[in-house]
Amino acid sequence: MKFGRIKQLYRYEVPDWKLDGNIGDCIQNIAVENLYKELGILSKDLIQINRDEINCYKGEKVLLPMQGWFGNTHNVFPVAWSEDIIPIFVGYHLNPMNNGRDIFKQLKIQNKMVKFEPVGCRDKNTRNFLNSLGVNAYFSRCLTLTLPKREAEPENGKIFLVNLTDKAYNIVPDCIKKVADESISHTYYFKNYPITEREGLEFEDKAREILKRYKEEAKLVITSKIHCAMPCLAMGIPVIFIHDFIHNPRFDVLDGVIPIYTTKRRVKIDWDPVLPNIEDLKTIIKENAMLQICRAAEKYGLNLNRHFSDEDEKRIMRSMYSGTNIIHLLYFKFKRFIMNMNVNEKGI
Repeated sequence: MKFGRIKQLYRYEVPDWKLDGNIGDCIQNIAVENLYKELGILSKDLIQINRDEINCYKGEKVLLPMQGWFGNTHNVFPVAWSEDIIPIFVGYHLNPMNNGRDIFKQLKIQNKMVKFEPVGCRDKNTRNFLNSLGVNAYFSRCLTLTLPKREAEPENGKIFLVNLTDKAYNIVPDCIKKVADESISHTYYFKNYPITEREGLEFEDKAREILKRYKEEAKLVITSKIHCAMPCLAMGIPVIFIHDFIHNPRFDVLDGVIPIYTTKRRVKIDWDPVLPNIEDLKTIIKENAMLQICRAAEKYGLNLNRHFSDEDEKRIMRSMYSGTNIIHLLYFKFKRFIMNMNVNEKGI
């Protein structure tokens, strides 16, 4: 058995796909790779599995962190995983688009998922959905918030405007637009289909290049992309996040970290924001992910250079289940109690 991580070789054989990829997917994979490195696991030793093919992977057994976006994109629904994959759920997002969650329930994937509890969710909305199905899920946030903080700010830093919606771009003051750098996009276009392993590597190389530019050049980033916002905040870069639809369930990963500004009503935006100190939050997200990986590794006989005692586990899980998480944990326990009662009454 080995450790694995997800890669992105999209498998969308449909005419409406523009061969576009989301750099944010790659940034999440890089965050997982960084975490492995801290645990003494080198990238060359990882088995990489395409996200769109985790349900049909055949090969050596692999422990796979399920950090990222999962859903029914272009009728590709890779949410179930093959028998050769042991999933480790941290930063997991299940998207409702194209009836993805209905399919999830129809396939009764929750019954398979409970074997790998607790399930760490990237957003509260995914957690709430899984809790409603009797899965012990909690709000773990996203591993892109754990990228290393840069050691120094650039002397002549730039303001980057990155993938703003049209409405968001229109409310940015002209004095900022005049000096801003708009050369970075988190949309990547592939040259060929099927996507080759080489193009997959180029895709990730582009993500690394963009992260390097943020780290070395940015003094402020204004964006409508959460996977631009989160890695920048982790690296110590102030961020302004603006979007037309602030109630998108993916966005609550930013709750309590920075304001989420809307374009739908006039709100005073702080165009010179103070960088929030998220180092304590970063530590607990990272510790929790390491804990889940180490516990799975111990269970399947793999050795790591990090050990968590039972007390460590209790401390970390108390932190993860604090605040609104504890409310949903109690709800989940009540829900499972009722489900078990119904099962007993029916004599199943």
